[in-house]
Amino acid sequence: MMIRTSLKTWFAAAVAAVILTGCAKSPDELNNELAERRAAVINAKAPYPKVGQYQIMKAKAHQSIVEITILYGGGGKVPPSKAAQAAAVNFCNDPELTPMVSEGLGYMISILDMRGRPMVQQPINEQYCKQISAQGAS
Repeated sequence: MMIRTSLKTWFAAAVAAVILTGCAKSPDELNNELAERRAAVINAKAPYPKVGQYQIMKAKAHQSIVEITILYGGGGKVPPSKAAQAAAVNFCNDPELTPMVSEGLGYMISILDMRGRPMVQQPINEQYCKQISAQGAS
């Protein structure tokens, strides 16, 4: 009887371990899912109101990167390259986003002209944020 009970306990523990191991996700899988959720949150509010000549139109997840598409209407005081850099600095300094970027989530800001042609692409990742932080410290 004692052997049967310990065998049942061992079997139950083994089954639980197999189930839990099967459910475990790699950091890449978790970042991919996080990117999909972040893109969905952005898209739920898109298109955003214009800020100057810029308007966030949509976001999509591509693996662990959230690609944010911004439409530039032209003629603004802030050129697209400066706007993308300012947005990147804001992302890197945002206390909500910083931990996610540190864990491998990335962003790509794409600014398009009115015809849909790419003007600027600004990646935001852990390395870029460290670079910005180092420049700010000096």
